[in-house]
Amino acid sequence: MRCILACDLKGGVVVKGVRGERDKYRPIAESSRIVHTSDPVEVIREIRPSEAYIADLDRITGAGDNLEVIKRLSGMTRTMVDAGISSPLDFKEAMEAAGSVIIGTETATLSAIEQCQGSRTMVSLDMRHGRTICRDPALNLRPLDVIGLLNGMELAAVILLDVARVGTGEGVDASLVASAASASRHRIIVGGGVKDANDLELLERCGASGAIVASAVHDGRIPLSVLRA
Repeated sequence: MRCILACDLKGGVVVKGVRGERDKYRPIAESSRIVHTSDPVEVIREIRPSEAYIADLDRITGAGDNLEVIKRLSGMTRTMVDAGISSPLDFKEAMEAAGSVIIGTETATLSAIEQCQGSRTMVSLDMRHGRTICRDPALNLRPLDVIGLLNGMELAAVILLDVARVGTGEGVDASLVASAASASRHRIIVGGGVKDANDLELLERCGASGAIVASAVHDGRIPLSVLRA
């Protein structure tokens, strides 16, 4: 089971994500028990994760970007980045900064996903309370139906990300994860709501290949050794 550290970047610092309410995100150092800085380079240096999921919230919301710092982070750990991809040009720019690029249903069209598929491409099936978040009517389907569309593409993985669970520690939707893992021909990575090491074991039993975690790490509920494995 891959355990991947989530780093949400906003205004050049790592912030704590909660329920996708981005205007309320605060610097991670204000709440973390394991780091005393919100500088992304220092956070990665202190935690030393094997992999990091990086969400460039500035790029996603059209308020600038953090691609230069993401390039630095990519020299320190394996990275996958969600930079609000909506076109092949966006994809190309993000690909120059990170190891893998995530295309989220929140910002991309089905056509853009088809054009940008490949061995370093991941798709984030963005959800809120189990319902797909999308801008393209072609993706306005049940999550399992979106997975069916993605089965025909070359992808490194599909991320199930329920933003309503992010930062809550309320647990994962094991039933959806198991159904998605059964239906998908791609690896399934889960983000949002992972509360502790027991959840990691549950996700593995459900067929997931990885989990994206942040709050449970900063709260001390998931040990750093799991991230470094």
